[in-house]
Amino acid sequence: MSKIKSKRIGIAIDMTPLVDVAFLLLIFFMTTTQFQPPERDRIDLPKSNSEAKSPESDIITIAVTRAPKVTVVFKQRTAEGVSEQRIDLNPATLEADLGPALQRARAANPAARVIVKMDKDAHYGIVADMVAGLQFANATRFNVQTSLKEGAGTLARK
Repeated sequence: MSKIKSKRIGIAIDMTPLVDVAFLLLIFFMTTTQFQPPERDRIDLPKSNSEAKSPESDIITIAVTRAPKVTVVFKQRTAEGVSEQRIDLNPATLEADLGPALQRARAANPAARVIVKMDKDAHYGIVADMVAGLQFANATRFNVQTSLKEGAGTLARK
């Protein structure tokens, strides 16, 4: 009895459609991903020429909108992980309410820096009340966040 050898048929897979699908998925995820969630309240920051950057972590943010609305935002570590806490304050009682809110935020993270994000069209009276509340909470060092003017930080050529 003789052995009959069967020929194997070679399989050729065209990889071009796989590359197309990979690029389509890459473009889809790049266009739909949000790296920073949008802010709840719109704040139009004042312009400046400062090169200083605001820290990204360990911050307590005091947000003041044009309306006026004042919100203290900070991160707190819990058993489930890190959660964002928001304390909405009444602008009429800001001087009395800001101190305890900042003390609560500082208790959650003692090393956190205070950043003030204030709309450029907000009332100046809120600033005076906010400074009094910051003094009450013994937070006399804070940063004011601004946005860069167009062309700021670049060398002017003549």
